[in-house]
Amino acid sequence: MSSEFTFRERTQTELVLRRFLRHKAAVISLVLFLLVVLFAYAGPLIWQYNYDTITDDLSQSPSFGHPFGTDMIGHDTFAQVMRGTQQSLKIALAIALIGTVLGSLWGAVAGLYRGKLDFLMMRIVDIVLTLPTIAVAAAVAAQGVGRSQWWAIAVILGALTWPYVSRVVRGVVLSLREQEFIEAARALGGGNARIVLRHLLPNALGAITVTATLTIAAGILGEAALSFLGVGVQAPDTSLGLLVSLNRDAVNTRPWLFYFPGLFIILIALTINFIGDGLRDAFDPKQTRVRQ
Repeated sequence: MSSEFTFRERTQTELVLRRFLRHKAAVISLVLFLLVVLFAYAGPLIWQYNYDTITDDLSQSPSFGHPFGTDMIGHDTFAQVMRGTQQSLKIALAIALIGTVLGSLWGAVAGLYRGKLDFLMMRIVDIVLTLPTIAVAAAVAAQGVGRSQWWAIAVILGALTWPYVSRVVRGVVLSLREQEFIEAARALGGGNARIVLRHLLPNALGAITVTATLTIAAGILGEAALSFLGVGVQAPDTSLGLLVSLNRDAVNTRPWLFYFPGLFIILIALTINFIGDGLRDAFDPKQTRVRQ
C-alpha cells in the first residue's frame, strides 16, 4: 500500500506571518496596540463627552461616570486622553512615514552608487545624527513653526529621524547590489531609478518595515517631549505629551490627570517596540525555510 504526499512551499508572506505569530510578546503587543487605536478613533464616536466639553464635575477622582476623573475646569479626562492618543498617534505615524520614505530613498541611492556620492551622502547623515533631535526640534518649533499644527511637528521630527532609516537601508542595499538579479536588470536596460524603486527597495522591505515600526515609537516619545516642553501641540487641542505637561504639578493632589496620559505614552511605546522585535525575527533571512 502506497501513499502520496503533497509538499507545498510556503510563500514568503506565509513564512513571515508564521514567524511573527510565534513571537508571543509581539502578538500580544499588536492586539494591545490595535485596542489603543480603536480607543482613540472609535471611542470619541460613542463616548458622551468631547475632549473640550466642560462639565459641572470639578477635580473629580475616577468614577463610573468619569473613568479617568476630571480636571479642575471640568474636562473629562477620559475624553481628553482619547483625543490626546489620537493626535499623538497621528503625529507619530506621519513622522514614521516621512522618515521612512526619505531615509529609504537616501540610503538606497547611496548604497547603489557607492564612491564619492555615497561618501558625501553618508557624511550628511553623520552630521544630522550628531544633532540633538529634541533640542533642535524644540528650537525650530519655538520660532512659531509647528505651533498648533500637528503636521508641522511631524515634518520637523521626520526631518531629523530619517538618517537612522537611511543607514539601515544602505547596509541592505550594499549586499543586494551585488546580486545576480540586479545585474540582470542592468543587462535588460533598467536605469538606476528603476533598479532602486522596482528591485532594491522591495527586497529591502523587511528591514524598512522593522525600522519604520521603531520610528513610530520614537515619534510618540518625541511628540510627547516637545509637547511637555510647551512647543508641541497647543491648547485648545491636546496630545498625550501636552496632558502630562499641563498636569505635572497635580501629580500629588490629582494624580489621575498625570498618570493616565503617561500610561498611554508608555503603553504605545512598549507595544510598538515589541511589535518591532517580532517583525525583526519574522523578516530574519537566517531563518530556515519551512515546507509543508
